[in-house]
Amino acid sequence: MDLTVDRPRELRAITSTHEYAFTMKRLGWWTLAITAVMGGLYFLIGFPPAFDTYYQKMYFHAIGLGIAALAAYLVIDVFDLEAYEPPLDFPTRYRAFIAVVFGALGGLVFLSRDVFAALPDIGVMLLLVGFVLIFDVSAALLVELIVLPRKKAGVYDSRSRNIVDYVGRLIPFQPADRAAYAGVGSAYWLAVVSIASACVAMVIGFMNLWVRMFGPSIFSGFMAWLGLDANGLLGATLDPHSHMVALAIVGMIVAIAGVRFGVFDGESTLRRTVARAGTWIAIVGVILTTLVLGAVTFLNFAPPTLFTSGPGGVNGMAGDDLIMTIVFVGAIVVAAAVAADRRQRRNGLRLTIIGTWVATVAITVLQGFYIELNQVQFGGGGALAANDAAFSAAHPMTGIFLMTVLSLALLLVDFYGVAGQARRIVVAVGAIGLIGAAVGTTLFTFVDPSKNGLVFGLYIAGIAISYLAVLVAGIAVRAVQTRGFDRTTP
Repeated sequence: MDLTVDRPRELRAITSTHEYAFTMKRLGWWTLAITAVMGGLYFLIGFPPAFDTYYQKMYFHAIGLGIAALAAYLVIDVFDLEAYEPPLDFPTRYRAFIAVVFGALGGLVFLSRDVFAALPDIGVMLLLVGFVLIFDVSAALLVELIVLPRKKAGVYDSRSRNIVDYVGRLIPFQPADRAAYAGVGSAYWLAVVSIASACVAMVIGFMNLWVRMFGPSIFSGFMAWLGLDANGLLGATLDPHSHMVALAIVGMIVAIAGVRFGVFDGESTLRRTVARAGTWIAIVGVILTTLVLGAVTFLNFAPPTLFTSGPGGVNGMAGDDLIMTIVFVGAIVVAAAVAADRRQRRNGLRLTIIGTWVATVAITVLQGFYIELNQVQFGGGGALAANDAAFSAAHPMTGIFLMTVLSLALLLVDFYGVAGQARRIVVAVGAIGLIGAAVGTTLFTFVDPSKNGLVFGLYIAGIAISYLAVLVAGIAVRAVQTRGFDRTTP
């Protein structure tokens, strides 16, 4: 069953339930522009390029909300969700964009410590509204995706008399309901599990923010059961939240790109098989990541360290990192299926998108594992401790935030069929930023971790050019004349 639509109308679309005053294209380029500006402001008037303070972490949620909204727009259109959106809902696309606006306003407060000191509660409240809205968007997308095959098959019963009926409608109990899911494809299931994982990650993030703002409060009994104090719970929720969100977005990107690039229905049986295998690997990775990191938060589980060596087993690979790597392996397998098609290799934009996946793996996985397996040198007392600190500062900036937003921006350009000189400019700026950021991060980590000189300049320049590429992508999308997403382009 094809859960996508070939040519949805882009001009002031009218469905049986909503009239959309703002097209998805407009919201898309607005979101790209806001996200690019927030990324640029960080380096122009914000902080030094690190990621280790409360202000920086909160500020970068403004960019994270932009990333989540872009992924939501693409999921909505790829799977044609708005054609089946409930009639009483405020359109999901609007909720996603409003979350971006509140996130950007809140981020501006955290951009300056002086501004935050004057408005300490305003920034948090603005971001909190954005968090609630994007969680609502994620939950809505999850529910709509779950029931979508049954709606398309005409077997979904929307009637409910009580909360039990409402929850029961999400579960395909009847044989006819289950039959509707036959042939939906691995990309659909990857989107479902990725959005579900993002929802769990957001709940964990709310726990962290609540304890940070109000202390143990309603979580005091839970913390006592786990044997943790407030700082212990903050530590147990911070990494699971950020890592799960990042991996969920990666899963959504792989699902979206796989459908867009046509790797699941191409001419080659081998390429189709490889693409499906990669998608199922990513599905397994997202599920395992959610289970393991969920156990870290809710059960105080400590993942084992693997492949230990050195004095006292100081060298070793974190077990949760190894689990998360499964998602990246799936992404690379899908990338291989895309690159194996000669037509795709001639498409510079799509190759650059695949390049962001490769760069993410190189920065977060390969470099991260190398450092973990050589903690004798990179640990606190080692000769390369400064290099380890540089990696800790750089890899979230480039390997997580930057490559993800760049990939989504380029996907939006591809979806809207931007062509000609505008497409070539986007590809050129994106590829230069991608290479500069990846090479700069690597050299900053392993060659010269000082915050001056040529290496540091390359690192900063690569990030700046990448955010410029996001802005250029927004301008290109705004200017293109199109009726909508064109899935027929090979």
